[in-house]
Amino acid sequence: MSSLYDQSIPVMIKYLGNISKILDKTVAWADENSKKHEEILTFRLRDDMRPLAYQIQSMSNTAKFFCVRVLSLPNIYLDDNESTFPELQARITRTISILESVSPSTLDLKALAEQEVLMETAKMGTYKFESGQKYLSEYAIPNFHFHMTSAYCILRHLGVPLGAFDYLNGVFHKVE
Repeated sequence: MSSLYDQSIPVMIKYLGNISKILDKTVAWADENSKKHEEILTFRLRDDMRPLAYQIQSMSNTAKFFCVRVLSLPNIYLDDNESTFPELQARITRTISILESVSPSTLDLKALAEQEVLMETAKMGTYKFESGQKYLSEYAIPNFHFHMTSAYCILRHLGVPLGAFDYLNGVFHKVE
């Protein structure tokens, strides 16, 4: 089985890069079609769902808090106040920098994978995961992709010309 690091950091970096490219494509489409950026950033699929900007912030927070809760990195506070595409891109870049700062050679990855994790939240309370591996595989990765998928669905709904290969960019390596 691959290490906790291999299952997390490179994967999150890859998909943060993909959502960055998706946002670039969105801005180009919006500008070509005279769509207001603010309307795209604040659009919700349903009234009880969060808007596009929140989806990107949540991807970032999921990645960052994995580093804090499982890898014991110090928390870096991010405001969750981005309201423009350039601000979201800066947030993505900052999150990738946090992830890239993780050095697997300095971590006891086996111990971290087996260690209990507490997820303390201001709004929902505290939750326990029996191991770092369970936190990653049962919460962090699914939650990260839930918010990426929500962002993708918002943009597709609005008409941005996206396809599966935008989401999965860099996953397939053609051999023929």
